[in-house]
Amino acid sequence: MSEGLKQRIVGALVLVALGLILLPLALDFTDPKKVDRTSLIPPAPNVVATEIVVAKRPDEVADAADVGLAFDVNRLQPVQENDTNYYGFDESGLPQRWYLQVGSYEEKSSANQLKQSLLAKKYKVFLKSVRVNKKLFHRVYIGPKISRRNAIADKNAIDKLLTTDSIILKYVP
Repeated sequence: MSEGLKQRIVGALVLVALGLILLPLALDFTDPKKVDRTSLIPPAPNVVATEIVVAKRPDEVADAADVGLAFDVNRLQPVQENDTNYYGFDESGLPQRWYLQVGSYEEKSSANQLKQSLLAKKYKVFLKSVRVNKKLFHRVYIGPKISRRNAIADKNAIDKLLTTDSIILKYVP
């Protein structure tokens, strides 16, 4: 055999060996339909359940609290402009409350109509009937508000919405 032929055969064998080694690295012969079932999600942590203690009503608090006092319109007084108290507790130790009188109507249907429109706008509205000079008036109130600033903000929004001049009232125990 000639020297040139030997070199060609050896070169061909080296190329075939390199092809067998490098070809699997260059090409991916795995099944493309095969699904990888390994997960990258870490294992669940060990969580110890804690016992939740249910709050107990203090013995000093009566079971039948009188919520009607919060809506007693006879105790509402107009806010004085020089009153600088915007929040806090009143003399009885309860939070101060402010209300907004939006309207006063002789016809209950008109008052109910205003109440429903304000309820649709997500305001906390209630209706109370008051006798003034032998006439029965149905007043629409928003509240109670725990901060006078909130009452003022609602007053500005309601006045703009209804083109009226509502009245801010303070609950006086």
